[in-house]
This record gives sequence, structure tokens and C-alpha cells, in this order.
Amino acid sequence: MTTRDKIINYALNTSCKIYKADKNYVISNNNRYSTTIKAKRMFLYYLYEYMGIKHTGMKKYIKNINHASSIHHVNKFKFEIDTYDDVKKSFNKFMYKMHTFNVYGGGFYEKRKEIKKLLEQLNK
Repeated sequence: MTTRDKIINYALNTSCKIYKADKNYVISNNNRYSTTIKAKRMFLYYLYEYMGIKHTGMKKYIKNINHASSIHHVNKFKFEIDTYDDVKKSFNKFMYKMHTFNVYGGGFYEKRKEIKKLLEQLNK
């Protein structure tokens, strides 16, 4: 299992814990419980916004999801973060846990920012 896979797996487990959703329901995409939908939306939003995974690549992590469904869930979660305080608090809790999860020995996000800056400099 690669480091990226460990981070993604931790993100899935964390979103499921926050919403008390069954992980198997979230990844199998065959359950319409509200807790499952909320956990899936948070997970997809994180993958898209923070891990840089495109909507067409979400099918690797959620079975039978197409890019249109992925776009819908990401946009809906973004709307919910901006509109509802409880969703924003849940996502802040999620992000705190993701920031404290450390598989590199240093901060993942800080290293990712450094890599992006270096790539921008190389491309100029």
C-alpha cells in the first residue's frame, strides 16, 4: 500500500467515523442512508479538493460512480459547507484529523505545497 493509499484510506475511515456510516456501504455505492451519503460526500470532496483526484478517477475509490455523480456530490458538499454550520464543524473536525495523520514524518500538506511551488518554478 502506497503512502497516498494510506492517506486516502484514513480519509475514508475518518469520514465514516464522523457520520457513523458503514465503510462498505460508502465504497459500494449501493446504499441511500443519509449517514452514508454524507460520509461519501465528505470523502469525495476531500479527494477532489485536497488530493487532486479528477471526477473520472473517483471510480477507483467508490464503485460504480460516474463523473456526473461525483461532480454533484462535490458541489453539494461545497454548498453545505458554505450554508450549514454543523457540516462546516464536521468538516473542520475531519480536516484536523487529516492534518494530524502523519505518514511522512512531516506534514503532508506542507510538503505538497512545496512540491507545487517547485513544479511552478520548473514550468516557468
